[in-house]
Amino acid sequence: MLNAYRIELRRSPLLTAFPLMIAVDLLVLFGRSRYWIGVWPEASVAAQVVTLFLGPVLAGVSAWQAGRSSRAGMPESLLAAARPGWRIEAARLAATLTLGFLAYVIGCLTAAAVSFGDAGPGFLWPSYLLLGASTLIIFASMGHLAGRWWPSAAFTPVVCALGCFISMLALPFKFNVLAGPPDQHLRPLPVAVRLLFALALMVLAVTAPPLRRSAERQMPRQGTPLHIRGAAIGSAAASLVALAAVPAVGELRVERPASATAPLCERAAKGAPQVCVWPEHRKYLPELTRMAQRLGRPVQAWLMAPDTFYESGLRRTTLGDRGFDIAEGHVRTAAIAMANQVFIESLGLCLPPRKESRAWQAMDNIRLWLEYRSTGQDPTVADKGQHAEGVSAAQHEVTIAARMPSAEQQKWLAQERSQILRDPSWCRPHDRF
Repeated sequence: MLNAYRIELRRSPLLTAFPLMIAVDLLVLFGRSRYWIGVWPEASVAAQVVTLFLGPVLAGVSAWQAGRSSRAGMPESLLAAARPGWRIEAARLAATLTLGFLAYVIGCLTAAAVSFGDAGPGFLWPSYLLLGASTLIIFASMGHLAGRWWPSAAFTPVVCALGCFISMLALPFKFNVLAGPPDQHLRPLPVAVRLLFALALMVLAVTAPPLRRSAERQMPRQGTPLHIRGAAIGSAAASLVALAAVPAVGELRVERPASATAPLCERAAKGAPQVCVWPEHRKYLPELTRMAQRLGRPVQAWLMAPDTFYESGLRRTTLGDRGFDIAEGHVRTAAIAMANQVFIESLGLCLPPRKESRAWQAMDNIRLWLEYRSTGQDPTVADKGQHAEGVSAAQHEVTIAARMPSAEQQKWLAQERSQILRDPSWCRPHDRF
């Protein structure tokens, strides 16, 4: 069987197309985004997403390889061969998977290599890599099974590649994830069920009996060994059970408990607010501590920053999570949450009546002013690339205010605060929230 595997490996079209597969792998890895560099869970997801594009290649090539002997008009040779048919099929599928996984591993190692400098201790998360591996096995196995049953040189490979790709995206339950924030992780059971489905499908692709065409019906057929028939039936049943269990086992990705690791906390200077993040987000800590330092500088006595800002997931409560997020590598989302926390710390939780539009506008103005202050940038620079739907009025007014001299900004802030506190009952202390 080893000799057959070597022959199939040498004859595989993937061997010729291997440099192209590597190019696709790296293009998807770095072309889709680069914020994942230096964050282990995000780097793991980036390496895993590549399988959605390598998979169709494997499906097409696997379908072509599986139908090659039938297209060459050699059913008699296969039926009369001394070597069992399932071994020949296993060698073909193994050759395809070997080259596919080699391209996948190169992408994973590349993601790890470019992340080492900023990511700190740790490595790629195995759960995401296993999820990507199951995707590759599913694509290759589906292509192999289709190629054995419908050995067309062009139609079957193309349909397999496109059909498998569309199915992966259209299924109500997912076999992949597109982001890997550190406050979430993959549950072992859903990953195990998906991997079981992939392995069962792989066994079925090798052991399933071929469809007999008219030319083959005239030839005597060797009986399939009982253990092979049992493996085919068992793998078919296992794949159906596993596929049915995928939605039953629940969500693939869930919240990661804060107790899973110790947060990483720093402050820019003595007396400045502290910032605590998940250890995987350490590369953002210098910028976040500078943002907290700017918010902690007293502009007016009533403006107060909390002693510590926490990233989302580190301080979950029954009333919600007031921590900040880092969305796709942008700390502006963190600035929004940190500004809101300073607002609540200073004025409390404020809920004016809906008809009091001026009070609501003042709340938006102060929050946006705090955002600009945390970034330390001119509003035009801070808002570059950001969507500003629904806040155009606040942006226009706060941009003017942020460019005023310091004394005039303080007068403006006092005026906005007075609009919110026209009725003290509109705000309640933040410690009751």
